[in-house]
Amino acid sequence: MFQALHRQGRGLLALLVLTAIALSACGGNSATAAPGGSNNGGNGNGNGSGLSGAASAFSTIDSYKFSMTLAGGDLGSTLAMLGGPSPSANTPFTYSGTMIVKPAKAADISMTGFHVIEIGGNDYLDIGDTGGFVKSAVEGTGMTDSLSPIQMFQNVVDPSVISGYNKVGSEAKNNVATDHYQASASALAEYGSMLSVTGATWTADVWIAQTGGYPVSMSILAKASDNSTLYEIQFDITNINDPANTVTAPTNLTVN
Repeated sequence: MFQALHRQGRGLLALLVLTAIALSACGGNSATAAPGGSNNGGNGNGNGSGLSGAASAFSTIDSYKFSMTLAGGDLGSTLAMLGGPSPSANTPFTYSGTMIVKPAKAADISMTGFHVIEIGGNDYLDIGDTGGFVKSAVEGTGMTDSLSPIQMFQNVVDPSVISGYNKVGSEAKNNVATDHYQASASALAEYGSMLSVTGATWTADVWIAQTGGYPVSMSILAKASDNSTLYEIQFDITNINDPANTVTAPTNLTVN
């Protein structure tokens, strides 16, 4: 019984920590993207209108794979809560996974020392890459949502900066025809203020699918004068609507 309580406690802690990772990487900003539903990024003009509704347009996709890199803010101390040595706050943290949007929501996300699967409204946690999963005592936690590209996108490309993005061209990105947007000097200054990162050189690029209007790739970076990374959020989505994108509930459950 006490072992079961301990496992559940670790699972709930991990849930809270992973949610905190998502928030700390975004500086705690809770703003959401401008509404607008599905949007064709190819219709965007110089004032960033092609980004409006881009987060909502993720709902037009059935499934995809993604990879993400985060660094900066309070991320180091947050990661230390999962156990092991505390990394530098600017140590890049990477993870990847498969997201099923419809017909039934599911996700499979892996990172160093942690694996979470969401399927059938339940979360399954493997803390420490042991190969054994614990089913969370809390249903519908939204843990995988907090770690998804859509969450990161709508936290940092919100209404306060959308107008500061300019379309700079059209190109293929991750085998998708996209429109390429870059943040202006005013939008970059807004990031420095919003994320409390000073003395840095900022760059911010977003690639929006010309058909569907969803974000295909995002890179927001703050570099110090020695070229070290002070802040970073990057993601790429691939394998869009690939029939091979599947998520399966684990069968190797530990007793809980």
